[in-house]
Amino acid sequence: MLQRMLPALGLVFLLLFVSNLWLSPKRVQKYLSRASGIQGWGIALVGGMLSVGPVYAWYATLSDLRSKGMRSALAAAFLYTRGIKLPLLPLLVHYFGWGYTLILIFYMAVFAIISGKLLERVVDPSAVTRRSASKNP
Repeated sequence: MLQRMLPALGLVFLLLFVSNLWLSPKRVQKYLSRASGIQGWGIALVGGMLSVGPVYAWYATLSDLRSKGMRSALAAAFLYTRGIKLPLLPLLVHYFGWGYTLILIFYMAVFAIISGKLLERVVDPSAVTRRSASKNP
């Protein structure tokens, strides 16, 4: 059994090594910080949809990304959109149809953004006032 598991474990450790090299604080700040804009929201939403595994496994990863400069709002949006399960979409379409599925995905993405912005106001209200002060010189 160990022989069958070794290639998978090797791949996991290789992916962890590559992600630690690729996810530098500078890169995280570029794509997931306050200055990331719509690109950051897109990465958080799509990343949440593509993420697999138990949610508690993502807490440590998101905590590490937040320590490197990720916005709290994007972490919340990531966790919110985990509710959209791509492997289950064909089943959802089969039972409820395309219209319902597309509207559900749209609403989940919109409410992920809303909940992220609300969470950011609660967790880091000084960031919200800093941004609004910088917009109105």
